[in-house]
Amino acid sequence: MLLKQVIFFLVVYIATSISAYKTLPGDIRVVKGKVNTAFNYQTSLPGKYLYLTSGIQNLTLQNGQCSTPLFTCIYSEVDSTQTDVKMSGHMTYGLKWVTFMGGPNQVPISIVFFTDDIWDDLASGSIQPQYSIPLIVRAKGLTSVTLTCSIFATNPKYNLYTGVNNVLYYSVKPVKDETKNHTQILNLEMRNIIMHKVITLTVKRKDDVDFYSCNVNGYWLTHTIDWTQSGVAEVKATLISLIAVLLYAGV
Repeated sequence: MLLKQVIFFLVVYIATSISAYKTLPGDIRVVKGKVNTAFNYQTSLPGKYLYLTSGIQNLTLQNGQCSTPLFTCIYSEVDSTQTDVKMSGHMTYGLKWVTFMGGPNQVPISIVFFTDDIWDDLASGSIQPQYSIPLIVRAKGLTSVTLTCSIFATNPKYNLYTGVNNVLYYSVKPVKDETKNHTQILNLEMRNIIMHKVITLTVKRKDDVDFYSCNVNGYWLTHTIDWTQSGVAEVKATLISLIAVLLYAGV
């Protein structure tokens, strides 16, 4: 009896923790602007985070501060399931990725910056986020969502994760494929398209907010799907990104 009670409270606690996190209205974890123009950006993170990376910067989050030489950053821990972040600065080509990292079992969250509305980082093995935005998809009323991760390499050693606890379900090296254990994954497809490895993932709802991450060479790209909120603009942007990939392939 005691064991059953413990299991029950654990299930309730986990379910509450997952559902308590909320995305911020209008946030897609993408910042765009002309070079040298000011930006002010806010996002929410699903839990408590330890540090952020941005280029060569690796900064510990401490006492509400997370600033780097390229931007001012403050954060507030709302509760155990959510941290709100505010960032401000000026658009520069030196600012492309800001990735918030937690513990080993916590999903990394990245924000991408498009200065002059372009992406010019073609480092070998890098993730190309222009084919993946928006990074927050509001999917209320949808039966499924298709996500894309494009890597500038033909044979990258990438990993795929799911959930706020960052569970590895697919890996190239070492080889691992546990897709069948995650029934919300409807389809997973990999293709080589003109010097890119393009990973396309179609999923259905598991929780109110779901997370899917693509990782290679220190790059992390995480899609957040909020099934409780609708967002026609985000859906259109996802379709445009997918069409861009197909056109690039000459399909």
